[in-house]
Amino acid sequence: MKKFISMVMAAAMVVSLVPATAFAKGEVTATAKIVDALEETKDFDGNVDGKDDEVPELQMKIKDVDYTKTNDGKAPEMDVTVTLDNADFKLPAGWDWEDIVGIRPDNANIGANADAAVKEAQEKVEAAKQALKEAQAAATVPAAIAGRLKVAKDEQAAAATAVENAKTALDTKNTAVTTAQTTYDAAEKAYYEAMAPGGAGDPGNTLKNAMTAAKTALDTAKTEAATAQTAYDDAVAAKATADAAVEAAQKAVDEATANNANVVAKQAELEKAEKALKDAQNAATVSNVTFKDFKINKDKDELEFTIVGELHEDDIVYVDLYSVMDKTSEGKKATVSVDSKMVSVDDLVYVSILGHGITASTKKVANVAEEEKIELEKDLKIKSNVGDFAEHQVFELKLSKGFEFDFAVNETPEKDNSNVYKFSKIDDNVVYMEYLGNGTDEITIDASHISIEATTAKSGATATLTVKALKDRDLDNERDDRPGTFSATATVEVAKVVDYKVVLSVDEDEDVPVIYSGVNVDNYGITDDSDHVSLEVTAEETFPGAWSMRKGFNFELPEGVYVTDVDVTEAEYFYLNGSKGNDVDPETVEAAFWNAYQDGSHVNFEFEKRVFDDVDSDLRDKECATMTFTLTLVADPTFEGDVVLKLTGDLVDEQEVTIAKFVKPYTVKAEQNDLKIDYRNTEIPTAITITEAEAGLWAKDEAEFRFAIDRGDMINFEDDATFEVDKDSELEVDDFTREKDGVIGFEVDAESDEAATVTIKDMRLFMQRNIPAGPYDLTIGSTLADAYEREVLFAPDDMDGIKLAANGVVAPDRDDYADEYAADWKSGDRPKTSVVDEDTYVADVCDYSDVVKAAFVNVITGGRDKDDASFTTKVVVPVGESYIISGENQVALDVPAYVSAAGYTMLPVRAVAVALGIDTQNVLWNQPTRTVTILYGQRIITMTAGQKVVYVNGSAIPASASVEITNGRTFLPMRDLATALGVTDITWDAATKTAT
Repeated sequence: MKKFISMVMAAAMVVSLVPATAFAKGEVTATAKIVDALEETKDFDGNVDGKDDEVPELQMKIKDVDYTKTNDGKAPEMDVTVTLDNADFKLPAGWDWEDIVGIRPDNANIGANADAAVKEAQEKVEAAKQALKEAQAAATVPAAIAGRLKVAKDEQAAAATAVENAKTALDTKNTAVTTAQTTYDAAEKAYYEAMAPGGAGDPGNTLKNAMTAAKTALDTAKTEAATAQTAYDDAVAAKATADAAVEAAQKAVDEATANNANVVAKQAELEKAEKALKDAQNAATVSNVTFKDFKINKDKDELEFTIVGELHEDDIVYVDLYSVMDKTSEGKKATVSVDSKMVSVDDLVYVSILGHGITASTKKVANVAEEEKIELEKDLKIKSNVGDFAEHQVFELKLSKGFEFDFAVNETPEKDNSNVYKFSKIDDNVVYMEYLGNGTDEITIDASHISIEATTAKSGATATLTVKALKDRDLDNERDDRPGTFSATATVEVAKVVDYKVVLSVDEDEDVPVIYSGVNVDNYGITDDSDHVSLEVTAEETFPGAWSMRKGFNFELPEGVYVTDVDVTEAEYFYLNGSKGNDVDPETVEAAFWNAYQDGSHVNFEFEKRVFDDVDSDLRDKECATMTFTLTLVADPTFEGDVVLKLTGDLVDEQEVTIAKFVKPYTVKAEQNDLKIDYRNTEIPTAITITEAEAGLWAKDEAEFRFAIDRGDMINFEDDATFEVDKDSELEVDDFTREKDGVIGFEVDAESDEAATVTIKDMRLFMQRNIPAGPYDLTIGSTLADAYEREVLFAPDDMDGIKLAANGVVAPDRDDYADEYAADWKSGDRPKTSVVDEDTYVADVCDYSDVVKAAFVNVITGGRDKDDASFTTKVVVPVGESYIISGENQVALDVPAYVSAAGYTMLPVRAVAVALGIDTQNVLWNQPTRTVTILYGQRIITMTAGQKVVYVNGSAIPASASVEITNGRTFLPMRDLATALGVTDITWDAATKTAT
């Protein structure tokens, strides 16, 4: 049949007349294995010719293809060398090399199913084209609308400033009214007391005139306060109007932006559909390749040939290993090695010469507790390496010290004729078994027919079973002529003594999957094809009844790692609460995971107590409860490292296993920049670099990276940055600056050949006039993170009703709900087309920082025209003295400066105002709110007693201490006041206790 397939395919293939180009390493990757390997006895003649058995086949399965690396329009070529060890190639008479070398698709993909897949993919492409067309028709250009938003925000900011100023003026006038009222009340009281009987009288109407003047001043103050109140009310109304204008303009921008973003999304969906169509078409056809240049060396143990043409994923290139062995003595092997750019592997065994003897095996070692009994976990198989076991072959079964047999004897189990056996009486830890069936090379002993007791063995001990085939013996251990029986010995581990506990484990032979963080399960924005599925995890009792359900248990994940799907592949010997004897299937366990993830706030799995019945030995017929599952994972952009899954609970021993590893798709480097603000074109002297994690990782037309500085309402990037890409990488980008939100960034236009680095330099900033001094962080955003935050969590909160019941409840399949929720997103906004509760998306639970460089910009001075007064005076404050020195002047203090209990120098507010040349009327104290306000140039500085924060023009700056009231005077912390004033040169002389 293989020869026929090869001849038909060869006839259908035509070699290209265009000169071929060699495959580049990495364009094609494959795996190699042997199918139908032979095990022969030492009387084997060495000829692997297919006369008595199948001919072993070397199979090279294509796992991945990428012809973009060196694609020059020519048919690629792949050289392959196949080398035999302890054997030579030997073709059957009349055959050529083309008859044993060929190609075929895996699992016969060609047929009706493949055609149907192609048709379905074509329909999806057409639907995606129509969706893109509709999105393009709805798209608008929001440039004019964005301009309207900018104007509205400027008017909003001006209105806010007007409200602040009007409020300050109103407070001042109200204070004047209070003062005038007090003065009038005192004058009125003095007048009427003088004019009362027995009073001193009012010579010259002095008191009356004072009262009249005070009344006039009071009326004037009230009129001015009323005017100030009207001005304040008007300012508030204007601010409300400006707020409404901004809201309307922002809504228009959002709608227009959503239309344009929808075009990008639909374009991406079309490209994805077109790729799926190409994959389906590839799977439905045999690769159009040929084989040429067959060469055999003079020793006939090395075959070379060349593959011409493009291979497809899942193709199998095969070589039938027709050959003859050099030596066939006991223990000899014939092996084959492969050397090519798609796969290199050594010493694959395709023929083994067995010796005389037996092997004993069981697929799984049983767990047994101290002084407990357990049946074998899996059947015991005894196999003859050479020939068949004859009827009446007797075996001695002996357990290692500390263990004893415990099972019925002299019974003949009801088995087929090839596996009938009976046992002798048990003598301590030894028993004899007689085979009663027909000739066979393998005897299977049912696991339930052998029971073992750990009599004296302690935790950690292993029960080893020694199996001896005895020649010429009967079941009673007496000599008897038994033709065809023989002697041989084998050993196998059958049980291990364990503590009562639940063990968490993964397959140690499987590689830990490496997943990129900060991307969704579809890997939007990167070219990686990982499925985000963890290693398969097994939680299993070491002995029946070890897993108590009287209290809950948890599966815990690291902070920043979230689950989007759970697949329970196996669940055995669990029972629904209240349904004794009713087994739980994997689907019901998935429903329990669903409930647990909701109860764990989508951070961990918290299983409630008695989620299943306690599983004891009587209920489960001495079987250990076990569950096996995988988790589909995503992780925050800032998460990197191993994903360690922990099993915790009051009644289980804490266990942990590593199930996956996350790495970042990029790294960012930046340095701190100390800047003196000049409003526009403030130059940043250092650069920002962002580096790709591996070659070709950032996806064309999907990957976009954006940088901003926090407080984007006050500090923005100017539109003049330079973006440089290292030339060797071949990465191409389209850079941009969005003035409305102060963002700079780039989009990938062409994928890299080597891991790329993008350097952003020549950056300049625009800053608002009232920006406070202090540090400002550099943040990053990306389309990768946007898609990540829109990923649907496993077990969304608004899909309730999934609770365990006696008849079992199946959790919804993720495919049934994830696409529906994802479709609700419009340009990154939370869905508005349907009612969605909290904890549906990753964005609902993640709380990572997008800061890539803290204090990227450190503002050390205010702008040159920010204040109409500049602080150039040297002020010396001797603690404890009744004065301070301002320049060359000494200013008297009625209460001296002091050092607070927390160690901060505290200054009397009004005295400091005099020292700085500030009108005392511009130092205001609001008793109800216990707030001090200082008007200094264009700065409005406020601090409130009990709050460690200072506000400069409405912007909050953390303070080291708060306002204190001492001896009826208001004191401010000197260092915080200096920061608010833009002063950076502060010194403290501990010897003299003097601040300067």
